[in-house]
Amino acid sequence: MGDLWAVLLAFAYVGGVVAVGEAGYRLGLPRPIARKIVHVGAGLWVIGTLLLFESRYLAAIPPAVSAFINWVVHRRRLLGSVEADADNLGTVWFAVSFALLVLLAWDEPVALAGGVLAMTLGDAMASTAGLRLGRRPYATLGGRTKSLEGSLTMFAVTLVTLLVVLRVLASQLALPALAGMAALGAVAATCAEALGIKGLDNLWVPLGTGLVLWIGLNHLTPLLPALGLGSVFAALIGLLAWRKGSLTPSGVLGAILTGTAVFGLSGWPGGLALVAFFVSGSLLSKLFRHRKAAVEADFAKTGTRDIGQALANGGVAAVAAVGYAATGEAAWLGAVLGSLAAAAADTWATELGVLSRTPPRLVTTFRPVPPGTSGAVSLHGTLAAVGGGLFIGVVGALADPFWWRLLHWVVLAGLLGSFLDSLLGATVQGVYWCPRCEKETERRVHGCGSATRLHRGLQVVSNDLVNLLATLAGGVVGYLIV
Repeated sequence: MGDLWAVLLAFAYVGGVVAVGEAGYRLGLPRPIARKIVHVGAGLWVIGTLLLFESRYLAAIPPAVSAFINWVVHRRRLLGSVEADADNLGTVWFAVSFALLVLLAWDEPVALAGGVLAMTLGDAMASTAGLRLGRRPYATLGGRTKSLEGSLTMFAVTLVTLLVVLRVLASQLALPALAGMAALGAVAATCAEALGIKGLDNLWVPLGTGLVLWIGLNHLTPLLPALGLGSVFAALIGLLAWRKGSLTPSGVLGAILTGTAVFGLSGWPGGLALVAFFVSGSLLSKLFRHRKAAVEADFAKTGTRDIGQALANGGVAAVAAVGYAATGEAAWLGAVLGSLAAAAADTWATELGVLSRTPPRLVTTFRPVPPGTSGAVSLHGTLAAVGGGLFIGVVGALADPFWWRLLHWVVLAGLLGSFLDSLLGATVQGVYWCPRCEKETERRVHGCGSATRLHRGLQVVSNDLVNLLATLAGGVVGYLIV
């Protein structure tokens, strides 16, 4: 009987919140403020959910019914205090995510409360900060824009919120683990909010944050301090790279995903090697930019990196870092260094090889081809590849002297990865033909704006896939050498 009274109280509470917001709007309160009253007030019901209900199924009834009511209100445009754009179903998705978290995370109240409150408080403050303080916009999915100020506010508010939730509901956690869990959850929530489109962040933020909290508390407790610190470090580097033009917003997300694992799980050798790869690649991409402009118009290996390129270059290292954390075997750390050596070797070869005044040659036929052509090799590029692998190996060895005796193998891993990249580029990678410019390109749409057609290779084999296979080869060599 107590749960039935709680259901009635939930409807009365939410109805009262909506009434206050709507009354404020009709009395002249700006719509954004009225919407925030409803948004925050409804989200705070998660506290009542945890305190008053015993059954998850009855606890899920109020948000589930609210989702349907919100959909009707949105379709008929009934309430000004809850309305947004005509194609924005944010109020519906928030109620849906609330109901799903109640059903799925009932036995982990931190995940339930943290997920809902991250959206309730973090998103509310982020949008307010973005509207009033946003000076640095960036493009996100669907042509929408967010602001750096709003995203930073999202992180700060969510971090404080999760610290409070964890302190109350998971007080048994040691302070380092608690802080790490809060940081990891805040980074996840901020990334989910930054990808918001048509109100879908109202679904992604609660569910994503709740999932991260659930996984962290149930499976990663000993690693939480390192993962939390790694996620913040990766986010800071990603933001800096975005500000310098080295990463797109999606590339920042890719850097956070890979960086969190590598920084948090592979220790100093892997973490510093990742920084070395990223910084050196970014600097080299800016070197003699004017001489590379023509190449960048045709080929996809240079310039600003997106999420596909970030995952292609760092994804294998991230997986290997997880393997190292799970087993403690040095071979997995070798895989981290080997994959990063391959990524650095290929990047250095690409960025410096195109500067050669001697035309490169296709690796399969040795006929001269234009600079930047997939599968092209040159003396300059080969020496640069050796230098990239050596650079990663030296950084890893400086972090841990154990790797000095394996330095030549790390260099070999990098060189083999770079060679495989060239071989795949010359044989199976999809390369396209621009009929207007009459030249090869790796782009589906050429820099001139013309659609291209497949010229050689396989359409499914993209440059990102080739890079991923090359780093995988380097990772395998790195694993085997230990």
